[in-house]
Amino acid sequence: MASSKQYAELRWGMTSWSGAAIDVLKSAVPQVYNVEALVAQNLVEAEPDGAPKPGLASSFEQPNSTTYVYNLRSGVRFSDGQPVTASDVVYSLERNVTGKEAWTHAYWEDVASVAARGSSAVVIKLKRPDAVWQHIMCFTSPITEKSQLARTGEKALGTPGDLPIGSGPWKLDEYTEATVQLSPNPYWRGAKLPARQIKIALFKDEASLALALRSGAIDGTFDYSSPKMFSNLPGVRQIATPGNTVLDVGMNVTQPPFNDIHVRRAIAYATDIKGIVKALYPGDAATENESTVPASLFVGLGTADQVSKMLSGLPKYGFNLAAAKEELAKSAYPHGFSTTLYAPSAEASVLSAAQILASDLAKIGITVKIHEMSSAEEETIQRSPKVTMVVTTLYSVYPDPEGVMSSLFAPSAIPVGINFARYDNSEVNRLQAEQRETLSPSRRLQLIGQLLHIAGSDVPYVPTYSPDTLAAVSEKYVFPTFSSWTALFRPWALDVKLAS
Repeated sequence: MASSKQYAELRWGMTSWSGAAIDVLKSAVPQVYNVEALVAQNLVEAEPDGAPKPGLASSFEQPNSTTYVYNLRSGVRFSDGQPVTASDVVYSLERNVTGKEAWTHAYWEDVASVAARGSSAVVIKLKRPDAVWQHIMCFTSPITEKSQLARTGEKALGTPGDLPIGSGPWKLDEYTEATVQLSPNPYWRGAKLPARQIKIALFKDEASLALALRSGAIDGTFDYSSPKMFSNLPGVRQIATPGNTVLDVGMNVTQPPFNDIHVRRAIAYATDIKGIVKALYPGDAATENESTVPASLFVGLGTADQVSKMLSGLPKYGFNLAAAKEELAKSAYPHGFSTTLYAPSAEASVLSAAQILASDLAKIGITVKIHEMSSAEEETIQRSPKVTMVVTTLYSVYPDPEGVMSSLFAPSAIPVGINFARYDNSEVNRLQAEQRETLSPSRRLQLIGQLLHIAGSDVPYVPTYSPDTLAAVSEKYVFPTFSSWTALFRPWALDVKLAS
């Protein structure tokens, strides 16, 4: 149960993000989203399951397949007292197109126009229907003050000297390498603030974060990758919710030996997903996936039974070393081979998963050398046409299969795509395009099922698992709405309340 009593300060902890600007359109870092969500309201926010809901917009409507109208809340002011106008909203949204620093350009490529309709609405017109447009709005529509943006310029916005001015519950007071300080927006007229002040301490790693929580120096944290560190802290409750990441094992289908389908199927059979999850995620803190797309991302596309039925009909590769050896015997490499597996050095759980996989592949004659990718070289290696085999975490920015498929199956020319398997199947490409422009949820589910069946047979990626999104919070507080999406796309601290 939650208390309505206000408390003085919420002391939160996060891992440091290396000085990136607090500006989500140019800093694609989860922690930056977590901070800016408290300050700059999005036109569209997210329910705990990720379903879009009105945020700074009082309501939204879709009069036809390519037009969206966002009606603005009246009387809203920025934290410096200036009114939020339709001009501010249009200017903020157009940064996705015109901002030289914005990483979100690719998501707005199909936008034909953004325009004010009088003083109380903004209209976005698309070039073609887009089934996930409202999800895209959840992470590309933070509204900040036009006059500040014009004054500071894209590069400076979000830096310590030019912190963004928004209309959210709190305002940014300070941002250093060690801390972020927030205080109440005096013009906020929404839900009552549980905490007057928020202090976010920044730590170099998760071990330091866990120590601070154990000592009582902070009240909570979320979105960490090592549940064992936080599972038995005295006076701390760990909260788990379906995750928005998936571990991916990708094999470059254009390069030998991975251009041999029997090699890829052998590796799929030799990947012990249950064993990896049991070793790395105590208390069922990860979910084994039936396909490359986690079941939790099918929000709104069908009932749980309909989604389950579709997923259960896809090709399966359960851990089976005998089947793996049989597939390898059918390949051009019946006696095995040596290869390099690239894994991110900064993600301990992923690196451990890679080591377990290498051990299992050795049992069927495949010798794996693990190359630990630094953060600086990770994207370059993943996009290289010569990459051999990669294990990494793929992050979905919205709760829809497209959030994963746009990366795994997109032609490499698409900027938002990674497709480190270099997988290019004309029928998969056709289905991918058709489902994206299909506005009927049931039809989309059918098309996506067809796509995943083809890709599952070709197995450029091994279906693996999705870690839960986790929060560790002092038992003095409750956080009932915590999810992967509320922590990113709405003012999450409004829901961190004193336990009654």
